[in-house]
Amino acid sequence: MLIFLVILSLAGSIHSQRITGQQKNGACVCDVRSLAWTFPAIKYENVSGLVEDCGNALQTLQTQIEETKVTMPNLLATVENVTHRLGRFQYLNSNGLYNALHLKQLGEEMQQLQDIIDVTHNDNPSKETVQLTAEITQAKQKVEKMYKDNVFNLETVKENLRQLHNRVQSCRSISAEFRSTCSQRIMTNISSPVVTKLSSYGKSYISGAWGRETKPDSEERYWVQPLTSGHRSGNIMRWYRSFSDFMAFKDYKDEPVAPSNTHTNAIQGPGTMLYGEAVFYECYNTGELCRYDLKTKATVRKMLPDAGFNNKFPYCYYTCRDWSDINLSADEQGLWVIYTTMSNHGNLVVSLLDSESLNVTHTWKTHLFKKSATSAFMVCGVLYATRYVDTYREEVFYAFDTATGHEDNSLALPLEKVAAGVANLHYNPVDRRLYMYNDGYLLAYQAIF
Repeated sequence: MLIFLVILSLAGSIHSQRITGQQKNGACVCDVRSLAWTFPAIKYENVSGLVEDCGNALQTLQTQIEETKVTMPNLLATVENVTHRLGRFQYLNSNGLYNALHLKQLGEEMQQLQDIIDVTHNDNPSKETVQLTAEITQAKQKVEKMYKDNVFNLETVKENLRQLHNRVQSCRSISAEFRSTCSQRIMTNISSPVVTKLSSYGKSYISGAWGRETKPDSEERYWVQPLTSGHRSGNIMRWYRSFSDFMAFKDYKDEPVAPSNTHTNAIQGPGTMLYGEAVFYECYNTGELCRYDLKTKATVRKMLPDAGFNNKFPYCYYTCRDWSDINLSADEQGLWVIYTTMSNHGNLVVSLLDSESLNVTHTWKTHLFKKSATSAFMVCGVLYATRYVDTYREEVFYAFDTATGHEDNSLALPLEKVAAGVANLHYNPVDRRLYMYNDGYLLAYQAIF
C-alpha cells in the first residue's frame, strides 16, 4: 500500500514533496532525503532573546508603576500645598501689585541716580550733565505715568536706566588728563607673540596668570602665578626682578600669599594681577577681593557686591574655564575688576577700584553675555572680549568704551596662541603689551593703536 506524505519546510517559502512509502510490520516506512528542511535555529535564538528582553522591560515597568503608586500621593499633596500657598500671591499678581512694586524699586534707583547726577553736575558741570539731568527727570515722569495709567513697560525703563547709569559713570571718571594719555583709545591690531615660553612649572598647570608689574613708575618685576590645586586655587606668587631673569628662570622668589591652597586668603581662579607692590585676586571660595601687600605681608579683603563666584559665571564659549568668575585688569586709568551679576542677567560688569581699600568707585554694565567670551581685559578705559576660533587662534570681537558707553561687537582682531585654552589675558600700560596664560604657556603681544 502506497502512502503519500507531504513535507512542509520552514526554511523560507513553503515547499511540498510527494514521497512513496511502504508498509512494513504494521508501520509506514519511507526514505526522505531533502535539503529543503532546515530548522531556523538563529531566528529562534533571536526571537527568544527579544522575548526575554521584553519580559525584563515589562518587569521594570511594573516595578516603576508600583513605586509611582507609592510616591504619587505625596507628590499630589505637595503640589496641592504649593498651589494653595501661591494662591494669595497670584491674587496680588492679577491685581498688579508686583508691577507696582517693580516700579517702586525703579523709582528708588532713579532717585539714587538723580542724586549722583546732581553731585556730578555740581562738581563738574557740562552739557552732558545738563542733558543727563533732563533725561532722568523725563524718565521719572514716564514711570509716574505708567503707574497712573496702569500700563507697564518695565524692560524699556530698565534699559534706559542702565544707559543713563553708564553715562553718569563716564562723566564722573574720565578726566581730561586721562583722555590726553589715551588719545588713541581703540586697538587696531595685535602683533604676533613677542614672547612664547613654557612656564617653569610645566604644562600640567593649565590655569594661572603671568605678566609684568602693571602700575606705572613701579619697580620692574615679572611674575607667574599657577593654580596648583585642581586648576582652582594657589598660594604662591613667583616673581623675577628682570626680564632676563624671567627668560632664564633664575633668581626668582616664591612669595606665599596664604599658608595653603585652601586657606581663606588663598588665590582662587586665574584672574590675578600684580599692581603697585600688591597682589590682587579673588579670595578662595568667596565673592570677595583680596589685596596682598608684598612689603607688609598684610591681606585686605572686600566683598564685591552681587558678584557671581564658584563657577556661577565663568568664561566659556569653546569650553568653560572653571573658576574664572572674577578677574582683575589694569590700564592707564587704574585697577579694574571684571565680573558678572544676577541683576545684569549674566552679562559682563566692569568696575573701577580704589587700589588701596578695594572699594568700587565706578561701575558699568554691558550687554555682553559672559559665557559667550573666553576672556576680557581693559585697555585705555575700553573693555575688550575675546572668543575661540580654533586651537591656535583667538579673536578680539567686542569692545565697550566706558567714556561713551558705546558697544562694538564687529571687531575681528586676531590673536595667535599655541594651545586651545586661555586662562588669563590682560594688558600692561607700562609696555603696552598683552600677557596671556595659555594652558601652561606664557605669551606676550604688542598692542597696536
